[in-house]
Order: sequence, then structure tokens, then C-alpha cells
Amino acid sequence: MSREKLLILDFDGTLCLGDDPVLAYAAQVDELLAERGLASTLPRPVQQIVAAGLAADQLLVPEISYRADGTPEAAAQELAGRQPTAKNEAHPVSWPLQDGYQLTQLLAHQAGLTGAESGQCFRAGRRELVAAGLGATDLHAPAGAADLLAEVRRRGVVVVLITNSPAEGFAPWLQMLGLRNSFDAVINDARKPFGMPDALQRARSAGQTSIDAEHVLSVGDIWGNDLAHVSIDGGTTILLDRFGTDVGTPDYRVSAWEKAAPIIRRWAD
Repeated sequence: MSREKLLILDFDGTLCLGDDPVLAYAAQVDELLAERGLASTLPRPVQQIVAAGLAADQLLVPEISYRADGTPEAAAQELAGRQPTAKNEAHPVSWPLQDGYQLTQLLAHQAGLTGAESGQCFRAGRRELVAAGLGATDLHAPAGAADLLAEVRRRGVVVVLITNSPAEGFAPWLQMLGLRNSFDAVINDARKPFGMPDALQRARSAGQTSIDAEHVLSVGDIWGNDLAHVSIDGGTTILLDRFGTDVGTPDYRVSAWEKAAPIIRRWAD
């Protein structure tokens, strides 16, 4: 069977649902802020702020500090167009916010942590969840996701997961979600958004031949990370916009996976 189409999928917020990983990240930020003597820079712990925001499906929490022009102080350098100068700066402070990870990162920087330090907190939170047992968390895959991916692969679609999650300790996450055998390739440590062009090229070569850009569908919850480069190249995009941000110009904007699934099936046909 000819394999002429490529489905690219994001992980966190797309195939890996549940807020516990975000809260574990926020807890690590709180620990480091306390260690650095910076805990008092925010009115309450980051984990409490983020938990309240997620419970209300609201990312614009009142604890964010803004400049006079209405943009966050913590995102000033990125909004001015600063490019990363080192690998540990691969994930800029994002604005507008699109998920809980970005809110946690913004608050971490606002409180005084560096990009490298917030990245360390992210990885530490992942390790702690795995060590404690992912079965004790609220992690889950979207209903029917594994069956849908198996279906489109049977139709000849190449399915590739591209994620910023580190490769170390990643297998238990796929096992927990029932997605261990759902992909033709998994690209970890993708350093999206800046690393997305390279990851996209690797994904397009995951089949026996390189797949044309216009035959690519990318599904994710962060426009700049998961979809913008695919859109520029002429591919199709689906944005899972849980928080109703209206960021980006995807071909399809939906609130949840179950609304994306029929679009994926039609595209695969």
C-alpha cells in the first residue's frame, strides 16, 4: 500500500490529557522559588494559581503582572523578537497563553527563574510523576484515540508523534495511555517551536519515501509549536483550542479531540 499521507500529533494537551503533569511542574517551580528565596514575589504558590486557573478553564489569572501596553512583563524579551541563544532557551515564554504549561512558565519567569531553571522544573515534575506511578494521576488519552490511529495507519497514513517531552522515561507515558504501538515514529525533545522545522522534515521521511508537504495533517493545542510551520508549508492543521484563545489561523479550530476525530477520518480518506 502506498503511504502518501502523514499525520503529525502533539502529545501534552492533544493525546495526553489531564492536569496533573502541569501541577507537578508548578510544584517544582514553587520548590525552586523557595530555594532561591523568591517565593514571596507572587501572592500565593504557583501550583495554587495554576490549579485555580485550570479548574475554571481560564489562563488569564489575576496574578499575571502586565506592562503598560497590556503585555506580560515576563514575556517582554520574546515579544520583542529575541531569538534563543542556547539549547536551554528553546522554549520561549509564550504570549498569548494557550495551555497550563505556558501559564506555569510565565509565572516562573515573572517570579525570577530563568528559562533553564523552568525547564529543569518541567523535567523534574515529569520524573516525579513516573516515580510515584502514573496510574495514580488523572492522565488519560482521548476516548477512541488509539483505535482511530490504528484505523488511519491501516489506510496507509504514516503517523508520527512530535513532542517536547524528553525521551528519558517516556515509555511509561505511552504505556499508561494505551498508545505504545500507535506511531510509526516518535520524536522526543523536539524543542518546539524553534525545532519544529527539523522535526517536521524528519517526520516527512518516516515512511519509505518523503511525503509531500501538502499531504501533511498536524493536530495540536499550541499554534506556534505544533501547527504554524505545517501551515506555512501548505499542510492542513487542526487546533485543539480548549481555552478558546482564538490564537493562530488553523484550517480547523475545535474544542476537543472528539470534534477533531471525524476531520482526521475525512482527511485520511
